[in-house]
Amino acid sequence: MTMLANKVALITGGGSGIGRSTALAFGRQKAFTIILDQDAEAAAAVAREIEQADGQAAAINADVSSADQVLAAFDEIRRRTSNLHILVNSAGIYVFKNATTLEEADWDRCLNVDLKGAWLCAEHALPMIIGSGGGSIINIASTHAVRAQGNAFPYGVAKGGLLSLTQSLAVDFGRNGVRVNSICPGLVITPLTTAYFEHSKVSIDQLTSLQPLPVEIHPEDIANAALFLASDMARCITGTTLFVDAGRTVYLSVRHDD
Repeated sequence: MTMLANKVALITGGGSGIGRSTALAFGRQKAFTIILDQDAEAAAAVAREIEQADGQAAAINADVSSADQVLAAFDEIRRRTSNLHILVNSAGIYVFKNATTLEEADWDRCLNVDLKGAWLCAEHALPMIIGSGGGSIINIASTHAVRAQGNAFPYGVAKGGLLSLTQSLAVDFGRNGVRVNSICPGLVITPLTTAYFEHSKVSIDQLTSLQPLPVEIHPEDIANAALFLASDMARCITGTTLFVDAGRTVYLSVRHDD
């Protein structure tokens, strides 16, 4: 028996990175997987990949920061299915500046995509999830939400807001059968992070070596955590945050081996 058989899952930002890996993982577990992404071609490519593996999928193009586009996306979802059991808010962008170098437009874009977008999708998903008998919302946050780093503003602010959003939704909708949790990934190896470190003074290998578990974290590792939280194995878990960071948030300084 597959973990998500007869379930319908919506993955925002599902065209690339963590969202793509999560969509593929859910598809392998026989969920009808809806990939929502601003990049229509990327979303369609992921949907085809799921279908080629004998899964069911659909692709929808929308910018989650736009209330009108999210509304239109959910109108399309309701035309395709009357049920929704899982929402994974994975859509997000990076803005790494500080409070004096940041432009207002950068603030608005980061908060609108990373935080407002999660609320807009939850707003429309909740009635469908409740109407389907309950389910799970998973917000992809970041270790930046709890451990500030230099010149990582306002990304950390937005991700910190996601943790608060998670708690609020868990409290307000638990009696309706909806579980809401967050995942805080650490340094995940994606094309975006690889490109960033090509111009950085430090390398991925250097940062990975400082983790208590000196292993690379890949999008599939975050997808596996999302799969667990979406499944009935996590039926008693809500309002919490799962760190998939190889221990990144628990060390206080560079380790000194004897």
